[in-house]
Amino acid sequence: MNEIKPVRITRRGIERREQIRTIAAALFLEHGYEGVSVDEIMRQAGGSKTNLYNHFGDKEGLFMAVISQMSETFTHGIKDLDVSKLPLKDGLERLGRQLLSVLMQEHHVAFQRLVIAESGRFPAIAKTWFEKGPQMARHYFAKTIAPHIENGSLRQGDAHVMATHFHDMIVENLLSQALLGQHVDEAMQHQAVEDALQTLLYGWQARINA
Repeated sequence: MNEIKPVRITRRGIERREQIRTIAAALFLEHGYEGVSVDEIMRQAGGSKTNLYNHFGDKEGLFMAVISQMSETFTHGIKDLDVSKLPLKDGLERLGRQLLSVLMQEHHVAFQRLVIAESGRFPAIAKTWFEKGPQMARHYFAKTIAPHIENGSLRQGDAHVMATHFHDMIVENLLSQALLGQHVDEAMQHQAVEDALQTLLYGWQARINA
């Protein structure tokens, strides 16, 4: 990867960087890494290849920037959703439904296919996706769960472990179906969340000693 030269930060420079990244993202999602050239990216973005090299170093640097930015985007919906005043079931239900509504969109499914296809060539993208995607979603679930461990409505345990179980129960099966080209409708998403909630709440609900 070429060394990225310092670029003077201006509003126009930031807009130009985002324009290049947005166009590259659409091309990578449609054609994969190898199917996209720097020439094609800049043909659509306009301007010279120097702009791309100054901002991202090279095509690989641009690809990494695309993966990083998109990985964060898919969790923005639950990041901005305040459920702190809701009962645990209601809060997790809203978070779970919001997450699935994003992850089951074709845009995300295409992104997931891209990560799977290119992670062998670029192991770092899998790590970036994992930390900024699934792990971040689990973090937001854990933040909702933790107060209920503290107040005794859930048994003592690791909030992140509980969050991981909940996340994987609602995501893994439906995402696998979506990756295989099957349609995952809203009813299926809601049912997955409800089933996961029943497992989580009854499995970890505080037990009253006889």
